[in-house]
Amino acid sequence: MTFWKGLPQLWRTILVLVLVNLALGAALASVSGTFLSMRNIENLALRMSELGMLAIGQALVIIAGGFDLSIGAVMALSPVVTSKLYEMGVPFWLALLAGIGSGAAVGLVNAVLIARFRMQPIIVTLATMTIVRSVVYGLLRGRTATAFPDAFLDLVDASVLGVPVLFAAMLLLGLLAGLLLNFMPLGRAILAVGANPRTAALAGINVRNVVLFVYVACGIIAAIAGLTSTIRVQAATADAGLYAPLEVVTAVLIGGTLITGGRGSILGALLGVLTMLLLVNGSTLLKLSPFYQHIALGIILIVVVGQDKFRGWSLKPRRGKAGAAA
Repeated sequence: MTFWKGLPQLWRTILVLVLVNLALGAALASVSGTFLSMRNIENLALRMSELGMLAIGQALVIIAGGFDLSIGAVMALSPVVTSKLYEMGVPFWLALLAGIGSGAAVGLVNAVLIARFRMQPIIVTLATMTIVRSVVYGLLRGRTATAFPDAFLDLVDASVLGVPVLFAAMLLLGLLAGLLLNFMPLGRAILAVGANPRTAALAGINVRNVVLFVYVACGIIAAIAGLTSTIRVQAATADAGLYAPLEVVTAVLIGGTLITGGRGSILGALLGVLTMLLLVNGSTLLKLSPFYQHIALGIILIVVVGQDKFRGWSLKPRRGKAGAAA
């Protein structure tokens, strides 16, 4: 018990998530004969590849005290831009860079409006989400984009030492982001800006540059996640990432990241993604309605966001006779 009390709140959350995921996995394996099948495990890994990438980018933004609702729209935009340019005869590597660059451009717009013009992140990213999603619908006009090289789409079956290459890419990205956040000056600056931007500025941190970095990085990562999703489904669709903002924010907050910024971890965010995917996968295997899946996600989000408030409230001395006596 002393060991548990001595742990920081973030590490308590991570340990709890590890135990919860192990319990969920064991429960699903006992009630469903297909949960541990190779096909289901591969589907979970591929789905986690794209959501895990989105969670990494969103975690950086939220830890810095921001919020990005545009990630789902960027996820849809990137492969569409890539496909359209490749269809026009642009070399695929250049079209690929343009698709990733479109995510960086959206992130840059978000950062400038938030950092330079001091607009609220939720309003800015809601607006860019709406604009970008409309652009995607206009480009596709009700169709799907399928102009991709076979070698690109065949990555869905590629593996490294038995691990799907897309899942390995997500793990590598998570490792790099974790190292950045925990061992580099920029990572400490992100945490400081999220905790208190005014104090961070007084300490000599360029708050605008930090905001610029996290939003552009989030846009680039969302663009890569969109290309990952395209590899998984073998086409680019207008509704890709439609529910991604809710899913990813839920996962990041489940992982212990404070909605107000200043605290969080990449490992916790990825564990939160795994928890959410196990719940959704289990509901699918047990043939439960998606209606209940979204209700569960909404309830989890409320509980997780409110836990720090409830904890702080419960620790406050109650008013009454005891308070009067004191």
